[in-house]
Amino acid sequence: MKKVLTLLFLLTMFFAGKQAVGAMTYDEAMSQTKPFVLLVYAPWADNVDTVMQSFNNMQQKYSSTYNFVAMNIATKDAKSFNKKYHIYPNLPYILLYKDKGKISRYLQQNCILDDSCFAEKLDFFSN
Repeated sequence: MKKVLTLLFLLTMFFAGKQAVGAMTYDEAMSQTKPFVLLVYAPWADNVDTVMQSFNNMQQKYSSTYNFVAMNIATKDAKSFNKKYHIYPNLPYILLYKDKGKISRYLQQNCILDDSCFAEKLDFFSN
């Protein structure tokens, strides 16, 4: 049992370092006027690699319109987010924010995995 727990801990530590390139923190994004895309994930969640790839694709395409935040719920950085919002059990998921968090939208995982749907939601939300 101890070996299994040690292995799980090591895997968690390995995956905890996975983050989108150039992504800022939730608190940094909340303090800015630019809308932002928040990816909430756990390293052990289903489809996390596929969703992370889609998130990175959109970050490359929409970096002039949106800030991008990738939040691993297993880290200390998630504390302020967890105080404000309920973490949904269907990780990973994406939230869109504008007006410093006054307006937000939830994107379902099937839309996140479809680049055309994801791009359509980003285009619509930024207006």
